[in-house]
Amino acid sequence: MLKKIRHGLADHHPLKNSQIQKRASVLIPLLESEGELFVLLTQRSEHLHSHAGQVSFPGGKQDTQDANSLETALRETHEEIGLPPEKVEIIGTLDQILSLHYYLVTPFVALIPDDFVPIPNTGEIEAVFKVPLTFFMNGDNHWTEEFKTPIATVLAHHFDFQGYDIWGLTAKLILRLLEIGLGHLPDFPVHHPDSPTWIERTLDFSGEELPFDSEAFSHIEQRKVHR
Repeated sequence: MLKKIRHGLADHHPLKNSQIQKRASVLIPLLESEGELFVLLTQRSEHLHSHAGQVSFPGGKQDTQDANSLETALRETHEEIGLPPEKVEIIGTLDQILSLHYYLVTPFVALIPDDFVPIPNTGEIEAVFKVPLTFFMNGDNHWTEEFKTPIATVLAHHFDFQGYDIWGLTAKLILRLLEIGLGHLPDFPVHHPDSPTWIERTLDFSGEELPFDSEAFSHIEQRKVHR
């Protein structure tokens, strides 16, 4: 599986949006253990001001001292879970994605040592856990929700894993990794049929930020928690 993912990512050269100034990066850490490929995820602290308690990849906003997007991803990952940059092998990039708060997020796919022991920054990270990549290829583990943003009507994908709700931007990137790396297309629609794909929206976005309906989003989160 890893060999095929390496191959798929090597042939993937996503277009980039150069208009957006608000930037962030995430690392998608993969590790092999006992013949199976896993993805490493974090659960953010409930005390954070944004995305509190949500499952995410390690990463964050680009700082002025960061030389580029990759440095942002490596720095943030080291700060959040204690993974040294020298232990990271970048094997490719996925398409940039626009966050709900209009950050242009660049995702880097990486291979990390199977014996890595996370050291979570308790001020930011509640938990670090790994999920078999094949888990996301089983439609029985998935459910979809529809909601409206100022830009488009979108599908929010959810995967339930041992009490963790893996959803939103994180779920979309995992689905994209499976598509590019393994040629896997799920048995459910990834994009809303009446809206541009999230990739198209990201590339077309000029940087104009529209008011975000935080109340509507909170309703989505309530349904997510109490479904």
